[in-house]
Amino acid sequence: MATKATSTAVQTTENDEDLESIITKSFLNLEKIDVDIYRSQHLWQPRGGRAVFGGQVVGQALAAAAYSVPADHHTHSLHCYFLRPGNYKLPILFTVDRTRDGNVYSSRSIKAMQEGRAIFTMQASFKTGETDPFQHQFTMPAVPSPEECTDITQLLTKAVGSEKKAIEYQKGMSHRLSKEQMSILRRPVGEYYSPSPLPPRRCVWIKAAGHLGDDYKMHQCCAAFMSDYLLLGTAIMPYTGGHIQAGRNFFMTSVDHAVWFHSEFRADDWLLYEMESPVCGEGRAFNTGRMWTRDGRLAISVAQEGVIRTRKSEPEGSDPPKSKL
Repeated sequence: MATKATSTAVQTTENDEDLESIITKSFLNLEKIDVDIYRSQHLWQPRGGRAVFGGQVVGQALAAAAYSVPADHHTHSLHCYFLRPGNYKLPILFTVDRTRDGNVYSSRSIKAMQEGRAIFTMQASFKTGETDPFQHQFTMPAVPSPEECTDITQLLTKAVGSEKKAIEYQKGMSHRLSKEQMSILRRPVGEYYSPSPLPPRRCVWIKAAGHLGDDYKMHQCCAAFMSDYLLLGTAIMPYTGGHIQAGRNFFMTSVDHAVWFHSEFRADDWLLYEMESPVCGEGRAFNTGRMWTRDGRLAISVAQEGVIRTRKSEPEGSDPPKSKL
């Protein structure tokens, strides 16, 4: 992938090499099989799920496509459909169709396959940079800085409360605080683990742990990976608040997912992920998100529709709860 440095300064630590391996050498790492054919190297099974995390498939599919475009072409939009649950025990094969190459825009069609069947499709569009006199954007929400917010791991520990509850949640916490989970740092703004229902909107400072280097395409792939991480859960907040065990009572899975990239950013620097669910009904929830840079630029927009059902109303033979594919 091409290198495109950004102006944002990022503080690194002595553990950056290890943390970088989780993102770039594990989650988004692909083995090249042939021209425009790639195979996954590591698949993540999220806590409580039996299928591959959908955001990882989004990031890997985008990475496969990014290898096929000119160095000066970067993603400006992608549109995905999740067709079947992905088996985390089997590698995923990604095929890229070079739909169109123009002077400014390039289009790619990506298909993810397991056992001869498509589990996921993506249409991605890339373009060169250009200047334009027409520029505007909304204003970033006024929120505390990430340094003023508490890390989600500390909030989780506080939410556990008593020693008895700590023992009860120990297994779940071991998954939540695993090395894979810690590769994404999160600092919620305001109330997060609430015992009472909350409106279907929230803001979370989010970034990849460690230093990702200066390959801008990799930052876009990482942001695509992170964009699916918290969004769908926003829709159940009016019914559960932020209760620590809320997700165990619901079957949730993404149906489609779209991302638009507006301006340069670094995925290893804090991004404010503003999320809301404008409407939910007929077993489906529609969710939107915006990712803002610290200096107030709207870098990314996200839209997603997902299936949400209570476990007891889940049809017989449905996929297991929390599968992301």
